[in-house]
Amino acid sequence: MPLPDINDPRVVTSTELLQRTSLPRKLAIIGAGVIGMEFASVFNRFGAEVTVIEYLKECLPMVDGDIAKRLRKLLEKRGIQFRMKTAVQQLADIDADVILMATGRQANTAGLNVEAAGITLAANGTIPVDDNFRATVPDGFPSGLYAIGDVNGRQMLAHAAEMQAVRAVNHILGRTDGIRFDIMPAAIFTDPEAACVGPTEETLKNQGVAYCCHKSFWRANGKALAMGETEGLLKLFSAEESGCILGCHAFGAHAADIVQEVSALMCRDTTIAQLRDMVHIHPTLSEILPAAVLI
Repeated sequence: MPLPDINDPRVVTSTELLQRTSLPRKLAIIGAGVIGMEFASVFNRFGAEVTVIEYLKECLPMVDGDIAKRLRKLLEKRGIQFRMKTAVQQLADIDADVILMATGRQANTAGLNVEAAGITLAANGTIPVDDNFRATVPDGFPSGLYAIGDVNGRQMLAHAAEMQAVRAVNHILGRTDGIRFDIMPAAIFTDPEAACVGPTEETLKNQGVAYCCHKSFWRANGKALAMGETEGLLKLFSAEESGCILGCHAFGAHAADIVQEVSALMCRDTTIAQLRDMVHIHPTLSEILPAAVLI
């Protein structure tokens, strides 16, 4: 997204917004990624008038398009205004008491002085690492330093950093592990929440992958009805020939818990047929997953 001059005194970071002692009457959020959507949901519930401005045609580009659109529509019903396909050129044109810049994150490597160890930062400011998360020197050889978490820029998630640390320690101790960094679940804690693991349906189509899409809905689940949480959709993707689970994208109450189960199944190359034979406790939201593959 093209960025305007951010010298406007109304502009804050997410940390600065959380440190405020008063609730803004009108909050504008530039960016409809994870941070933008989470803050929009939170401050909408607090009672602020929230407007989200996004350069792309849909929010949450890492999430399946159907899921992202349905979640956005639900948040619109709750009073959040979305201005999609909109580029901000002048902050003076934004009618808001506070403007949150939520256009992305970058590695905070300033002041680490990694150059003293012979390490050259990448163009985006991250520390280059190998598959064991050892920082690499310009000739491509690993150094004696390990870099985990946001500083290496690979997967900016807390649980990714934790597992990178496990891999680094295992490598130091000479242990072999089976951690699948290609299978990394993620969640967006809006209300209701969204979660995903694996490619979106759009990605599968663009890559020419032969796949099947299985769907289930929160409104058909007894526990969701009892909780009053009937808004939600799950999309489960499997390889057309082998039946192996390729990914899952969902929004709804405890969607992250359900996607976490799918992530574990993917780590063991589980097929749809095998999932169909797995017993799930009744009545629980977990039944939403097998409901997608009953037929």
